[in-house]
Amino acid sequence: MHEPSQPIDLKNRIYSLDLLRGFAVLGILIMNITSFSQISMVYMNPTIGFGLEGYNKYFHGFNYIFADTRFMSIFSILFGAGVVLFTQRIEAKGKRVHALHYKRMFWLLVFGLIHAYFIWAGDILVAYAICGSIVFFFRKKSTRKLFMLTVILFLVPISLNFVTYYGMRAAELESTFTFFDPSAEEIASQTQAMRGSYLDQMPLRVDDAIQIQTIGFVIEMFWRSCAMMFLGMILFRKGILSAEKSTAYYRKLMWVGFIPGLILSGIGLNEAYASEWNAAYIMNIGANYKFVSGLFMALGYIGLVIWCYKKGILKKFQNRLQATGRMAFTNYIGMSVICTLIFNGHGLGLFGMFDRLQQFLIVISVWVLILIISPLVLKNYRFGPLEWLWRKLTYFSLRN
Repeated sequence: MHEPSQPIDLKNRIYSLDLLRGFAVLGILIMNITSFSQISMVYMNPTIGFGLEGYNKYFHGFNYIFADTRFMSIFSILFGAGVVLFTQRIEAKGKRVHALHYKRMFWLLVFGLIHAYFIWAGDILVAYAICGSIVFFFRKKSTRKLFMLTVILFLVPISLNFVTYYGMRAAELESTFTFFDPSAEEIASQTQAMRGSYLDQMPLRVDDAIQIQTIGFVIEMFWRSCAMMFLGMILFRKGILSAEKSTAYYRKLMWVGFIPGLILSGIGLNEAYASEWNAAYIMNIGANYKFVSGLFMALGYIGLVIWCYKKGILKKFQNRLQATGRMAFTNYIGMSVICTLIFNGHGLGLFGMFDRLQQFLIVISVWVLILIISPLVLKNYRFGPLEWLWRKLTYFSLRN
């Protein structure tokens, strides 16, 4: 019988990876806060709920340009890098990596299912567990082959969206995307359910989770997540994510990412308004603008974060952000717990009551809380609570 491998020692952690994880886990709340506080369709159709009147328009624009899909892309990139890092370290010890990797993915799947069906439907862990199980087989492929896989997989949902939008008749498009604009009665019913008891919320939460993990996963999430994970493998191999390049390199990466990312974001947002938020356009061509601009913006953010790290800018804040990244799993689930307690009926019941400015103030408050608590936890413990549990389940040891 093989002796169980041990978790990664703290001295072997890569600071820049934790820093990026912390940055991503905080940033993803800007994207998710709308779905925490209002019915799920507001995320896709900002004209419902509080709409785009007054400052809501500007806060939505900020979210669209700087947050939506950007931080999820960074998460996916880091997950792919993590697959390579984990397997390299286990194999370097002469251990069998396959069993450990799939144990990790199995327990991640379990955590994701609990999160999606019992806390918040917008979970990404289920998708990551499935995609992580698949990309593992390609971890030793050449960089050229990984790049080809990245491009092909990234183009699949983009191509599907083009075919759908330009290949279907107008009447078919209109009937296909009727869900995009729910009636006032549907909005009121869903809002009332989320303000109700925990059991009142369950049917809507379960339905949303099933939609995300079936249709949403097959059409979009699978392809994009795998593509970004393969890209993460490449960036890690090249030493980009581990801050091995020069400061000038990361400055260039910022411009390579931000310039096309901001241009495409601006065009996408302008075209969305020009279409008068037409359902078929937003769900297809509009989605393509988000996908592509999200990739470039993610690269720009990676360049920015590591450039700041190498320049020593805001070092004390970086340490807090790195601690947040070391506890990314706990903080990701923790944000869901906090936000559902604020907005859902088993907590304060404020669902559907906060406009985009008020939502952003909640985001800032949760950020401050996480940035304070994460370093305090890690002063006394090696890992965050969910990181500890995930490791113990993976390595089959509940001692120490």
